[in-house]
Amino acid sequence: MIKVLHAIDGRAWGGAERVVAMLASGLRERGNSVSIWTSRRGGCANIFREKLENDVKVKELPLSNDADIISMVHFYSALKKYDIVHIHLSHSAVLCAVTLLFMSKYYRRKVVCHFHGFIANPKHYQKFMHGICVSNAVENFIREKMPWMRTWCVYNGIDLEEALVSCPLLPSSNKVRIGYLARMSEGKGHEDLIKAFANLGRSENVELLIGGDGKLMPYLQNLAKELDLADKVKFLGFVDPKQAFSFWKSVDIACFPSYTEGFGLSVLEAMASHLPIVAYANPVYLEVFDGAAVFVPIGDIEKLSCSLKKLLDNKDLRSRYGKLAYERAEKFSKDVMVDRVISIYNEILRGM
Repeated sequence: MIKVLHAIDGRAWGGAERVVAMLASGLRERGNSVSIWTSRRGGCANIFREKLENDVKVKELPLSNDADIISMVHFYSALKKYDIVHIHLSHSAVLCAVTLLFMSKYYRRKVVCHFHGFIANPKHYQKFMHGICVSNAVENFIREKMPWMRTWCVYNGIDLEEALVSCPLLPSSNKVRIGYLARMSEGKGHEDLIKAFANLGRSENVELLIGGDGKLMPYLQNLAKELDLADKVKFLGFVDPKQAFSFWKSVDIACFPSYTEGFGLSVLEAMASHLPIVAYANPVYLEVFDGAAVFVPIGDIEKLSCSLKKLLDNKDLRSRYGKLAYERAEKFSKDVMVDRVISIYNEILRGM
């Protein structure tokens, strides 16, 4: 049995938190002891408890900044108590790194940093030796910026059974629906998608469903109005992660116009829902989809619109790309992800 702590300081429930929940669940199913620390500001503790019930101990800590003495005291104790301390996101990394200044180098070997994307300041990770990366693209980035770190690539996974049994979130429609589910923030490409859709939205048989919330929502809603698309673009707001598959079951085409991505779970969920996918050709999407999607040069709104139109006009083409996407999704299961992480834990522990 391996005693594992996951510490994550996200400010909202998102993809990284969902990965932690799946890892914790899978680790417990395999007989390991698991605890989770989460930020008080994030409000994620209750979601973790609901998903994991009593199998995993969930604790709220400040996990705020490098002056957070309370969290550092907890890290000091955790590094002595647990076999593996698995940290996610930057605040947890900083706090753990500061704590390690007061401990012997032996304890550095216990720590695994999980890189969910390209946002990682090397100076925050100088005390760490081990890193898990969610894609080869992210791993190449980490190796370049942090050459001292031993890294492994572990793709995110999903529960394929959940995809099969989920019901649509919305009633069926005679319109062809294009969907995008993502937090509304810079770099996610919502503006590009709405502008590309403007060239399609004049048709009566198409609509755009956008799930997710964020600071850009008012701007995007105004943009839809300015383009005379208020009745064609539906902003659904926050979609509970438990309803992600249901969202995708409500659309006919998935679109991912993100400029950069670590490896979003939403992509896998769309693939597992048998959806044809149009995506910007960023390095991670090229790696993950591996030919099972229609790729568009990043930022090319005209080609994005043309690619969507081809799928809109050809039901057989939609079916073919939907089949390719599902076949690709089968390679990204939760069990594969969990087993790979356990093998990394064991490799680290053998070297201590």
